[in-house]
Amino acid sequence: MSANITNLMPPIVGATADLEQRFILTQVERLTLVLPATWVTEIIRIDRSQILDLPFYDPLLVGIADRNGRIVPLIATDRLLEVAARSLPERVVVVLLEDRGDRELANVGLIVDRAIGGSTRQELPPELFTANRTESMVMMRSALVPTNLWQPKYWSIDN
Repeated sequence: MSANITNLMPPIVGATADLEQRFILTQVERLTLVLPATWVTEIIRIDRSQILDLPFYDPLLVGIADRNGRIVPLIATDRLLEVAARSLPERVVVVLLEDRGDRELANVGLIVDRAIGGSTRQELPPELFTANRTESMVMMRSALVPTNLWQPKYWSIDN
């Protein structure tokens, strides 16, 4: 599978203190999704054919993919942010989250439209850090992800 994965960003290295003031910017539809740099391991492209669907789980959980021998659950951020959900393209951009970042989202991949770049805390709107959202930007936090996302949905006669 590694032949079908393309790195868009090398792993982040450097002093943690410097990273705490840095943020990764990605685009999801018309919104900019802002992630603390300390959460991000790398940004890659994955072929749609390398994603195993999980039909009995919440639609936010698109599926899983193998990354260097690790199973990575993939979250559809367009659905998470409640923007126009659409089908996956042949290649998706995935932000891999670090296991030392937010523990609730450790080793999870976020499917985004594209990586925009990086920014410092001073370059971002101050209200993003108090309200976690502006008209065009959203700060990624674990509270956005429903806690029951990881529980399978069981089929029943009532469905």
